[in-house]
Amino acid sequence: RIQILFEISKMAATIMTLLIFLSVHLTNISAERSFKIDKEAGCFRKDGKCFQIISGSIHYYRVPPYYWADRLKKLKAAGFNTVQSYIPWNYHQPSKGTVDWTGNKDLWSFLQLCNDLGLMVLLRPGPFIASEYEFGGFPSWLPTLSSTISFRSSEKEYYGAVAEWFDYLLPKLKPYFYNLSSRGPVIAIQVENEYGSNPLCDKTYFNNLADMVQSTYKGSVMVYSVNGPGTRMLECGTSSEIYNTVDFGSGNNASKAFAQQARYNLGGKFPSMNTEFYPGWLSHWGSHFPNVPGTKVADALDKILSLGASVNMYMFHGGTNFGFSSGAKGNADGSVFVPHTTSYDYNAPVSEAGDLTEKYWQIRDVIRKYGNVSTPPNNTTKKARGSIPLHPVYTLLDDDFLHFCGNKAMHSYPLSFEEINQINGIVVYTTEVHSPGVIILPKIRDRAYVYQNAKRLATVKGSAESTSLRVNAGRLDIIVISDGHINTGHVHLNDPRLYMKGIIRNVTQNGKPVTNWNMTKINSSMPCVPLTRETPVKRFQEERFRLAHENPQLHYIPTVYQGVLSGDTGVYDTFLDTTGWGKGIAYVGEYNLGRYWPLAGPQLTLFTPHPYLPKVHNTYYLLFLK
Repeated sequence: RIQILFEISKMAATIMTLLIFLSVHLTNISAERSFKIDKEAGCFRKDGKCFQIISGSIHYYRVPPYYWADRLKKLKAAGFNTVQSYIPWNYHQPSKGTVDWTGNKDLWSFLQLCNDLGLMVLLRPGPFIASEYEFGGFPSWLPTLSSTISFRSSEKEYYGAVAEWFDYLLPKLKPYFYNLSSRGPVIAIQVENEYGSNPLCDKTYFNNLADMVQSTYKGSVMVYSVNGPGTRMLECGTSSEIYNTVDFGSGNNASKAFAQQARYNLGGKFPSMNTEFYPGWLSHWGSHFPNVPGTKVADALDKILSLGASVNMYMFHGGTNFGFSSGAKGNADGSVFVPHTTSYDYNAPVSEAGDLTEKYWQIRDVIRKYGNVSTPPNNTTKKARGSIPLHPVYTLLDDDFLHFCGNKAMHSYPLSFEEINQINGIVVYTTEVHSPGVIILPKIRDRAYVYQNAKRLATVKGSAESTSLRVNAGRLDIIVISDGHINTGHVHLNDPRLYMKGIIRNVTQNGKPVTNWNMTKINSSMPCVPLTRETPVKRFQEERFRLAHENPQLHYIPTVYQGVLSGDTGVYDTFLDTTGWGKGIAYVGEYNLGRYWPLAGPQLTLFTPHPYLPKVHNTYYLLFLK
């Protein structure tokens, strides 16, 4: 019996030792993998040690996945330890009820790559992101939910849509949290985006949104806000339940901005952080590309880091607004509309095409005093590919094109793009005018080319409140082009229709609406070319192109030209030079390179990355609007 008791005692001691070992081991694992705010030391604490976040913005949706690793490695080589990106709602849910994470939209592969490279991640799921991006990240179907919907507010239709999206999205992010998984690089989630700049200042909305994120994650990740350092911005765009940061550029006083930040983080000593430090600036058509001196940026960055503050550089690498993803700035009544360029170079340390600039090296020299730098990857190879002979294929009013390449919608009255589920791009509105007279076109969003019987009557800009046109009986075609939804965060339009594109009010004649409209949606993602043309059609086309050449003001119709670029399949990027052209859209193969408008400037070339030229013979399609 004594022997049995002795053996039991030994076993109990062994089990106790094992339990103590497991407890210590699990404690060590927790200490090894944790990120939080230490309110006593006033620092971020990563894996038990104070940690200075040195982050740079790279948006996965503005860079082809083929180049994600190249851009991230250049970030890390400059001494950055973290990367920041938005998650655009409309990029992943372009149509209500469908969600897409495939191909270029594979956020999960981007996050895994960040983790593999040893980079932390700051994620910004919005729902509003601004970012010079199409509609500030809002899906285009949002204005159709209600005639009284009010964005970025606690209004029930808007908030209900946001809650539904976040109920889906937020849980999907949790497996990538640094505190929860060895494959998780995400250390923080941002709520909204510079909400203090919004004129509504709906604190109920902002606090509810912050509570939604907090209650979903229950302390498993840091939740934060960002606003400019102004008092009104911080009053409207902060919550006492989350960590509140500021943003400013090289022209601001960092010490004063951080003192303001401290006033809105109570209950302890919080670290100072600038989550949008600007090394450059945005650009829009008709302006100039920004040029912020690298020495100025480097000096301001050094000041921030010397204060022990953390920072995110917006942007480290801007990339490209491929397709129709560029937004526009506007004002409250819709009278101002200025679209952003396809290039999102941002005068950043790494150029749109991925090249290291002088600013890169100047910033790297500063960061080496605070972090670890290494040798960056070489610039990707660029190569001129020669000229491309072009020939006209079709106009946007060709019946065979509209039949084979468009998706039709019919209604008694003209509908907006959003009401016929056309996200962006082009819609051709067609009707019959039964008697001569004057028609009144309402305000068009954003530009229209008006034809009767294939002769141009007018070009209508979106700045016109209305346009009067004298017409005869016969077919009337209105080609409407969207130049991008506004993304301006400080603008709130009371009427949801003012956010919409296309013809957003009735066309009238003699005070009565013109009825019976066909609306043909032109495929936005890639061109469509009818495979066959009968000889009469070809002859008709040749005559139309001859007339357009002789009198473009009267006969020119937006036309797609086609050309083949032949060459090798080497790994190098190139640029499409649009110098001397008017305005239009460029495609290569299945890829929409974006809008071009060299007449307005400042952008003259469209970046064409190597993955978009996979073949020996690559077909370009150029839609010349003017």
